[in-house]
Amino acid sequence: MSARDLLRVLRSCGVEVSACDGYIDLDAPKGVLTDQLLEAVRKSKPRLLKVLAWERRRLEEADRRGLVIKWAKVRGWVALHDPTTGEWHEVAASECPLWVVEAARAEKRGNTPRVTQR
Repeated sequence: MSARDLLRVLRSCGVEVSACDGYIDLDAPKGVLTDQLLEAVRKSKPRLLKVLAWERRRLEEADRRGLVIKWAKVRGWVALHDPTTGEWHEVAASECPLWVVEAARAEKRGNTPRVTQR
């Protein structure tokens, strides 16, 4: 099982996984962490640390970027950069609030490349 798959399994069981100073911290509901899961974590520790560090860098970058709104490649759709996950989402402009559509129009004109709300 890959480190990413193991993280998915742990998180789907309600386990919060974090890393600090080379240690992996598991905060799990009682009875969830079986001997098999703990052994998988032990064996995958170096790879898990790398994946967790990558996730942390990705979220830090997403936070720096903030909320980015622009037109998607498909006509009539808006692309939104989610600063909490670092993912891009595409939404039909007809389903967006007016301020989102206006921000996409402004970005296209080059007036405001990013919208950051904090």
